[in-house]
Parts: sequence; C-alpha cells; structure tokens
Amino acid sequence: MAHHHLLPLILPLVLLILPSSSHATTKAMFSEPLQLLFGGQNLTEGDLTLSLFNDCGLILYKAGIPVLDFNTSTTTSYCALFVSDGGQLILAADNERTPTQTIFKKTYSGRYALLFIKGKLGLFGPANWNNGVKPTTFFNINYQPTLNHEKLKTGSTDYILLSGNIVTGSANGDVVIAQNGKVSTVITKKCAIAVKDDTANKTIWHSWPTSDEPAECFLELKPNGELLLQRYNESGVVTQWKGGYASKDNLYVCLLRYFGGITIYGLKTWLYDDGSSSSSAAAAAAAAAVVAEKIKMVTA
Repeated sequence: MAHHHLLPLILPLVLLILPSSSHATTKAMFSEPLQLLFGGQNLTEGDLTLSLFNDCGLILYKAGIPVLDFNTSTTTSYCALFVSDGGQLILAADNERTPTQTIFKKTYSGRYALLFIKGKLGLFGPANWNNGVKPTTFFNINYQPTLNHEKLKTGSTDYILLSGNIVTGSANGDVVIAQNGKVSTVITKKCAIAVKDDTANKTIWHSWPTSDEPAECFLELKPNGELLLQRYNESGVVTQWKGGYASKDNLYVCLLRYFGGITIYGLKTWLYDDGSSSSSAAAAAAAAAVVAEKIKMVTA
C-alpha cells in the first residue's frame, strides 16, 4: 500500500531527476501574425544562419559554410520569405503574397512556425492549442498596433517547454518561466499559469482554477502534446489545469509570443538536423556546390 504521507518528500526528488525546462529565446518566423524575411537579410541563431538573397536564393549556413541550398534562385531582383498557413515556405516578390516558389507541400490549414532548436532548424505546425490571446488583446492594453508589429522582419520567441520537460513553481511566490519582450509567463503561488504585461503590471491571461492555498506546482509538456499543471497533496498527484490535446507522440514546443499568446506546435519536418542523420549529410554535400559569390554575400 502506498504511503501518501511520503509524497511531499519523494516528489521533489523525482522532479530533480526529470528533465528541466528548456525555455530560451531564439529566432523564429511565424505564419500568424505574418512575419517576413526580405532579400539581403538573414535569420541567425547560434552558428546557423538562414540567408535570403534578392534573387530568391535561400541557403542555410553553419559557421559560414553552406549546409543546405534550397535551389530557389530566380531572375527576380527582390524577394521575401514567409511561412504560410498551409505549412509551406513561400518565396515571393518583395511585399507581395503571390508565390514565386514554394517549399514543401501544402498541408492542414493552421498556424505554423519556422524554429531553430538546439542546432536544428524545423518547420512546426499546425498548432494544436493556444491560450486564445491575440495581438489586438495586448495592443489594446498598451498602444495601437503598427505595421512593424503586424509584419516583423525578423521574429523571436521564448520556449516555455519542449515535450518531455518539466518546470516547477513555488508556494513562496510567482516563478517566471518565460519572457518575450514586454510579456512574461509565470507559475503563480496559487498554482496557475499567468501571462503578464510587465510594462503595465497587468495580467493578460491566466488558467483556472487556482488552489485555495499556496502550493508548489509543476508544469509538464507531455510527448503527446498535452500541457499539464500538477501539484501534490496527501492523496497523490492532482492535475490542477490542462491545456492542449492528446495526439500522437512527437516533438512538441510550447512557446510564448511577444503579445502574450501561448501556443503548442508539433514538429512537421526538420530542414536541418545538425549533421546527425544521413539526410543532413546529403544536404551538406549538395550545398557544397554553392557558388563562391553567394558565400561572400553572407553578412554577419
């Protein structure tokens, strides 16, 4: 028979053994709100750089060496890249949304993201859950939206969790688990998830219910895409709140957006996986043939 009075001693030890939070700010591109990368610009994370040239050539570099050439060069003089709501990378004439070229087949309609994760580059989506916060919600608190917020030239995000990871709160006070610009996500001392506007000192969104008394909680993103906020009492582990939906096991990411949105995406496909598979080796070999002029065009 289980000795429930030992749970307050055992569970903290279990949480120390399990993987911890992996949240960290990284560069990204999102289909909603639409974000654009223009010709002559780069998206850099660590030693990986995704470069878009004015002729729509799209090349991924690692430490300045080409590792993946999408072979998309055309005769156009201006180009823009964006992620579509059909799960494609779209190359189009600058400031237009009519495709010049597409990468990947169109799949389910939804929200997609191009993300750098630990030396890899992947396309994620469609999103299987979000907390319902939209850009206009945040802007109505602080200021009116502008073109720069609707169409960011480059994006960034903060991982709250990768699937299989756990982050813990505290009964002694709110614990910040992610930050992105003016907003942050916290586990409150009353066992809830809250998104706060740090500038206005207001809560944009929070989960429900909360605990009656301060309690230490732990947030986990399951390998099936479920987001669980749990705590323990004399009876065992109690689920305080659940977000997301159970699906097939995959790599999932839970992200905090600049406007306070929390979104869960599953991996659609890797574009580059740091040379850990034969497909990456083949991509690197193909990219070795990229002309020297384009290598010289890469900017820091």
